[in-house]
Amino acid sequence: MAVVLDSYVKRCAAALEEFAGQEACGALGIRDNVRGLLGTLARIDAVVSHEERRRVLSSRVDAWVVLLKDVMYEVDDVLDVCAAEGAKILADDHPPAPKVRCAFMFSCFRYSGPQKFHHEIGFTIRDIDIRLREIEDEMPPLPAAGASPRPGARRDWFNSEMSRSCHDDVVKPRSAVGTQVQKSLGGLVPRLLREGKKKVDVFAIVGAVGIGKTTLAREIFTDERMTENFPICVWVKMSKDLSEAAFLKKIIAGAGVNAGDTENKEELLGLLSSALSKRYLNLDGTQLSDLPSSVGFLVNLQTLSLEGCQRLQKLPWSISELQELRCLCLEGTSLRYVPKGVGELKHLNHLSGLIIGQDNNDPEGCDLIHLRAMSELRYLQIERLDRATSGASALANKPFLKVLHLSEQAALIEEEENEEEQENQEGAEKEEKDKHEVKSAQWIRDDSAKVSEKIWNELTPPNSVEKLVIKNYQGRKFPNWMAGPKLNTSFPALAFLDLDNCMSCTTLPALGRLKQLKSLEISNADSIVAIGSEFLGTTVISQAISFPKLEVLKLRNMKNLEDWSLSVEESQTLLPCLKSLHIQFCPKLKALPEGLKDAALCDLHVEGAHCLTEIKDLPKLSDELYLKDNRALLRISNLPALKSLTIDDCAKLKHVSGLDMLQHLRLVFPPSTETYYFEELVIFWNIAFPRWLELLIRLQANGLRRFELQCALPLLRSCLEGGKNWHVVQQIPEVRITSTDGKKYIRYNKARRIYETNAQCEEKST
Repeated sequence: MAVVLDSYVKRCAAALEEFAGQEACGALGIRDNVRGLLGTLARIDAVVSHEERRRVLSSRVDAWVVLLKDVMYEVDDVLDVCAAEGAKILADDHPPAPKVRCAFMFSCFRYSGPQKFHHEIGFTIRDIDIRLREIEDEMPPLPAAGASPRPGARRDWFNSEMSRSCHDDVVKPRSAVGTQVQKSLGGLVPRLLREGKKKVDVFAIVGAVGIGKTTLAREIFTDERMTENFPICVWVKMSKDLSEAAFLKKIIAGAGVNAGDTENKEELLGLLSSALSKRYLNLDGTQLSDLPSSVGFLVNLQTLSLEGCQRLQKLPWSISELQELRCLCLEGTSLRYVPKGVGELKHLNHLSGLIIGQDNNDPEGCDLIHLRAMSELRYLQIERLDRATSGASALANKPFLKVLHLSEQAALIEEEENEEEQENQEGAEKEEKDKHEVKSAQWIRDDSAKVSEKIWNELTPPNSVEKLVIKNYQGRKFPNWMAGPKLNTSFPALAFLDLDNCMSCTTLPALGRLKQLKSLEISNADSIVAIGSEFLGTTVISQAISFPKLEVLKLRNMKNLEDWSLSVEESQTLLPCLKSLHIQFCPKLKALPEGLKDAALCDLHVEGAHCLTEIKDLPKLSDELYLKDNRALLRISNLPALKSLTIDDCAKLKHVSGLDMLQHLRLVFPPSTETYYFEELVIFWNIAFPRWLELLIRLQANGLRRFELQCALPLLRSCLEGGKNWHVVQQIPEVRITSTDGKKYIRYNKARRIYETNAQCEEKST
């Protein structure tokens, strides 16, 4: 019998909980009554479930089962009546009370509205609640557990001096309150709401014994207007033997903080202040999968960081309650969308990882239009712009915005897979099918490009932006606000620009016009084959300086870039401040532009440029040249100011000259190069240095201060004292040689007379 009852109690509780969240319940003014009844049902359900698991029913249990079933039927009837009556008066529902920050009352309870039906149905629900509590007394107790409440705490915890937060089950009185209490309630609650805005700390209720102070306090405490406006509420019942420390600990516990064994008043006050005024919450990198809606109670919170919470897929609607929030970090999460209520956080100055829209076009997702009121933003990172419905005015009214990241979802690249499939397919039918699939994919890309261009053209970032990142842009030409002749007027303060994965754009904007630009990085621009004068933004008749303040330029993963020209008229100045140039994974680039010869470069980094055959004529390159995995590189020449050179896996290199100031040389020869090339390397791997290296060391004997080599063990051992290449090593003031696996080494310092090694041949070491 208990098995059937268990499911019936759960069904009634679920129906009550659903009704408690409906507008009809609020319109009737009985939400507190319903929640109180829910609390009683929850306790009863725990006992019923336990008895069902035990499968043991005594005659006394059978008696309370019958009584409980009767009451459950009444709950069903009451719910039907409430739903019908609530539907009639929804139109007269009251608007919500204004929001304030926080308040405390140390004596409190509940509200009964003036409406006739409210009284009647409220009395009925309270009567059912009382009857359920009487049945509860007849039920067998739950077994003791290590963390279970003390005896008597299961019911009527108001009398057991427990504290609670306002979002828990509301405390219920045992009888209706008088008209005088109701009248006082009607006057005091609005006053408390008004005074609460002034942050009044204490509001006292005084009077003779028995006049109803506690009853009035509890009615205020549980009044819906109070719980809506004061997110953190704590009820503590005073007693004569309650110490000041114990009193504070009860308040702190009610605010959700563990005070431990602390008895010091000052410490307790500090904990209480921390609980109520928490301003910083960092959950970065945790396994958090669900942020509770109670986070909305942290009304003083100013920083909420959830970066790297990869399991987090949803934010609660209550995040819009954090009106004091200044910084919200969402980057690196798995959020499907961000609630549009985020747009109500008008004091935000840092917002990262903002997901636009939602996959199923749910209206709850934040769209660009919801950003209009966020006028204090300094840092804004927007993702999934491809789901935006409109970009118009989204970035207007952002006069303080300094850093702006704009990103769409990365397009799926299937070209390489399609090419492989085509190579393996045979017959005209398959070929025709492939052509059709390619055309379909092209149409999809064309549509995506048009939609992308429309949204981005409408955005128009404010001219206060100092750093701009554009990522995964799917348009075929850059937005109008980047391509026009007034580019510098649009971005007079722009110092850092990063264009990443703009794979469909075939030409670059005239970025040389940006007068304040200090750092430029262009990555994954697969459709760009050549960079020419359009990039500089200069004309034949122009006397302007191109890139007047640019210090760092990086070109990365541009797999189709073949030609790069920096040609300008003699009267024009190019890259006068460039200090660092990085070219990485541009496998088709044939040569460095001649215009670099006038740039006062400090460091040049070239990696993965497999068609580049020489590095030459850079008279002002001074600090470092780093070369790695440049398979076709044959020559390095005329770098008279260079001090440091690193060559890593450039196995075809044959000529190195014109390095008059070279002081530091570092070479890396990975084992993979052994199988690639011919005559000279065969000799090299037979423990001879390549000819260019011996010549360079001989010519630089008086200038080269340090030589580092990473190589295979045979060559390393040839550099041991008395070995074939020892005469080369001993010319250099400082030498460090390590084996490829890092286990063997030679260390030599000529001036300090240091010679150390663990690489002696076995026969010599025995």
